[in-house]
Amino acid sequence: MGNQILLKSQTNKMALIQSVLKHKDILNISSQQADFILQPLNYDCFLSACPGSGKTHSVSLKFAYEINNWISRTSGIAVLSFTNNAANEIKNRANNILKEEQVEYPHFVGTIDSWIHAYIFHPFANEVTAYTGENGDYNHKLIQDDHGSWLNKYNYKSISILDYSLDKNDKLVFNNNRVTMEIDSNIIKTLKQNKLKFAKDGFVTYSDIEYWSFKILQKRGDILDLIAKRFPVILIDECQDLSEIQLEIFELLKQAGASIHLIGDLDQAIYGFRNVFPEKVKEKIKLWKLQQLELSVNYRSVQQICDVLAKFSGKQKITGTKSSLNKSCLLWVYNKKDDMHKVRDAFINLLNKRNININDAVIIARGSTLVNKIKGYEHNSTLNKVKNNITFKIASAIAHWQSSNVVDKQYAVQILGNTLVDLAYDGKGVKRENIKTPYSYQPMEWRIVLKTFLDRLVDSSGFSKNSNSNQVWKDWIKCVLKKEFKLFWEEFKDVPNTFDKVSRRLKSPNKLTDTPIAKSLLLGKSSVNSKIKVDTIHSVKGETYKAVLFVSSPTKNSDGGHFEQWIQKGTEANRFAYVACSRPEELLVFAIPKDNIEIHNLGFYKDNIMDYYE
Repeated sequence: MGNQILLKSQTNKMALIQSVLKHKDILNISSQQADFILQPLNYDCFLSACPGSGKTHSVSLKFAYEINNWISRTSGIAVLSFTNNAANEIKNRANNILKEEQVEYPHFVGTIDSWIHAYIFHPFANEVTAYTGENGDYNHKLIQDDHGSWLNKYNYKSISILDYSLDKNDKLVFNNNRVTMEIDSNIIKTLKQNKLKFAKDGFVTYSDIEYWSFKILQKRGDILDLIAKRFPVILIDECQDLSEIQLEIFELLKQAGASIHLIGDLDQAIYGFRNVFPEKVKEKIKLWKLQQLELSVNYRSVQQICDVLAKFSGKQKITGTKSSLNKSCLLWVYNKKDDMHKVRDAFINLLNKRNININDAVIIARGSTLVNKIKGYEHNSTLNKVKNNITFKIASAIAHWQSSNVVDKQYAVQILGNTLVDLAYDGKGVKRENIKTPYSYQPMEWRIVLKTFLDRLVDSSGFSKNSNSNQVWKDWIKCVLKKEFKLFWEEFKDVPNTFDKVSRRLKSPNKLTDTPIAKSLLLGKSSVNSKIKVDTIHSVKGETYKAVLFVSSPTKNSDGGHFEQWIQKGTEANRFAYVACSRPEELLVFAIPKDNIEIHNLGFYKDNIMDYYE
């Protein structure tokens, strides 16, 4: 690491990097990227990276550069991100740059969750939870969904054991405002006792894993020193998504001598519902005295979009490398009385005029309710009340399985898998990539079972073949669903419940017994010719498109989904808009329910949505 300080003092940064990495990509890096690559590992830094600035590429180059300079065979660098896709992208790019040297032991690339579990919680959890194991198995079971009556003994009245966790000071932290009842000191004591018993019996949530991992490092200095020596350098990508307890874990490691480098964009922090707040990250950046580096050039979007981004975030300047002769930022004012799917169809017509393929575009909204309206699904209060009904979930999975859209198929597998684990295995299983797998199955084996079951249900369900089908709920459940379930029940491994017991839970959704299923699911309501992707802000974070339509909720009742909320500086709603605006390369369209001068002043050109109606 000392050599890097000497290298940094040389005038030709590019030549210094090329002396270590022999790769053509080095020729195209910017001066800012070179500064980050050459940043000495023992000088901890925060790399503030604007959207489209080549952050992932920079982290990959930095990682490859340090691996080539690495000497130790027993300690390594940990590069951590929040999704498997992001971690795999960094690893694959680094391997491509390294060629002969590959990313392997003693280094680690993966998600923060997997790293904490593998190196802290899994090997040492019993030191703090007092779990004594079962049949020689000392692994805690990860519980994420509130499935099965077996959880009731850990709940307190309406408060589920999954509704809360503990912070570093052993205070209760509730998830996403789920708990509405008043909490006094006696209830707090009971909830804490329930959480401790939950862990002692061998069960944890993701939040619990982080809490117990913090306690391990806090109470066992020898383990803390061991981890800090095993990974003396830690690079954290997308640092704006770090929770408070995760930050405290890394603070302990930093105090034990580990170097911590943070990489991200604090303006893209949009996970407040998970108790993630950028202010906490800012506090650590200041407390840890991290040297601040910057990537301020956007290689993704045209300059017009970059200018809008800068105004949304309050950044002084975001420099784009692309320009466009077309107007790249358009403002539509839609009629609140119109069906929202007309806005979708207007956007498709605009894309056709601009010669942009709909596969290269996306429509974004804040929440799933507005997303469904844009897709063409009507709002129905009865359906909203029954969406958690088991048979409704299964029917919804069947409907999604028929779609040609990969995301819909993944949703079908996810919803059927989680529902079957609830029915057949009392909700007990391991959740990977949002699909719960029973302990008796390997993940891939379980997915094959689910796909086979879905194929059979599609073949035998009349409503799935004809959107005008009159097949009603009670007939489908009796003549199709229960028969198929009984056949499959005999094939499931190690099922603790009898089919007769589970069969009683397969009931028609409330007030829909004699209603056609196709009508309940609104099959065919959305235009069959509309294949454009419509999704939430959280779902498209990290993705790139040529064109984006960002649709405001008609009213301010939406939590951060109304355009007047977007322009409130420093709020999470403001960051929602920033993330949405940072996705497109060449076309950004806002659709709002009434005209607004502040939106115009951001750099949008007024365009008449009526010109694109058919």
